Amino acid sequence: MDLKNRVAIITGASSGIGRAIALAMAGDGARLVLTARRADKLQDLADEIATLGSDARVVIGDITLAETAEIVTETALRAFGAIDVLVNNAGYAPPMMLVDLTEDIWDVTLNSCLKSMYLMTRAALPAMLRQDSGRIVQISSVAGKHGYATRTAYCAAKWGMQGFTEALREEITDTGLRIHTVHPGSVATEWWDNTDDPQSTQVLERMMDPEDIAQAVIWVLIQPDNVQIDEVVVKNYRSPWTNV
Repeated sequence: MDLKNRVAIITGASSGIGRAIALAMAGDGARLVLTARRADKLQDLADEIATLGSDARVVIGDITLAETAEIVTETALRAFGAIDVLVNNAGYAPPMMLVDLTEDIWDVTLNSCLKSMYLMTRAALPAMLRQDSGRIVQISSVAGKHGYATRTAYCAAKWGMQGFTEALREEITDTGLRIHTVHPGSVATEWWDNTDDPQSTQVLERMMDPEDIAQAVIWVLIQPDNVQIDEVVVKNYRSPWTNV
């Protein structure tokens, strides 16, 4: 896929991996619809994309709500007339031992990681099927392949994403659509600045940067349609999660 003038939706785009993916795609000429809850950061990103000569529209909202997913889809179709790429990146992952994990935090984690992906994919899929073309990229985690202490809710959500993705791949097998999963290892994002997880002070300097994941996404997207890439695990020697 040549990304120039392609239309991409990116959820959780205001910071971290989502922001890096947006800038990388904009640098390759894609037109973007960005969604997140933080209006100031999202607008700053859109302004930066404009300096790259690309076009970005923003939708401020909670992507765990069906109406937000519908608005995002309608914005893309109204502004650009197509949806070529959907990047499901939104997520939330507070570290917590299971005995301390409240029902509210369980619900927030699964909603932000799993329900948001389901709602956004369900909203965008009809337009992509009408086109009989497009790519869906799921930003999962190595925690979607292995269990980690203090990540029970997050692992449950990301393993759920894997099952969803494999089932959807079967549904679209005879269409022009492709669906890929990217599993990052530890990535140095602002999330680590707001947690008391002991890993944050021990391994932050060894983590990958969001741009590393963005380049992996770009690599997946530019592969020819006849090259089948279902999953990519992104880690390097700096990652503390080495058992993948």
